[in-house]
Amino acid sequence: MNVARIVLFLLVGGEACAVFAQQDLPDPHSAHRVVTATRLVAVFAGLEKQWLEAQQHKDESVLGRLLGEDFQVWTPSVSGPVPREQWQQQAFARQLTSFHFRQMAARSLNEATVAVSFVLSENVQSGGKPTVEGYFVVDIWSKKDEGWVCTDRYVSPLSNGQTPAADVKPNGKR
Repeated sequence: MNVARIVLFLLVGGEACAVFAQQDLPDPHSAHRVVTATRLVAVFAGLEKQWLEAQQHKDESVLGRLLGEDFQVWTPSVSGPVPREQWQQQAFARQLTSFHFRQMAARSLNEATVAVSFVLSENVQSGGKPTVEGYFVVDIWSKKDEGWVCTDRYVSPLSNGQTPAADVKPNGKR
């Protein structure tokens, strides 16, 4: 009799665990839909693209919508944060001809905050000659009303300003 109860308990318990494991985990932003890391990356890749295009076309209105009022940039070469106005002035002074980002990751820190990191390559005209600059970037995005604004950017140049290496596909030999 005890063996039958144990077997029944294990069967029922196993079914409950299987049902629980199949349930979608709750989205931190909504009780009705699931947001996966892939969806977060897609959403924030779109916002980062809008930002870089606004920077490229010197569009203050788009940047005004994407950057928080207290937005600031942190870099290893400057001892304190660079305020939004100063950063925007520097960004618009550059001739950004094209850009590419890769290795993007987005992590929801809570319902209203997402950290986004990526490697950024920028083609810039400098002194009439094209230059490629590479950076590792971490942006902190906060939910504001129905949209997202970036409050902080942490950016570090890649070693010696070299062009970032292309993604390497594993071939099983290394």
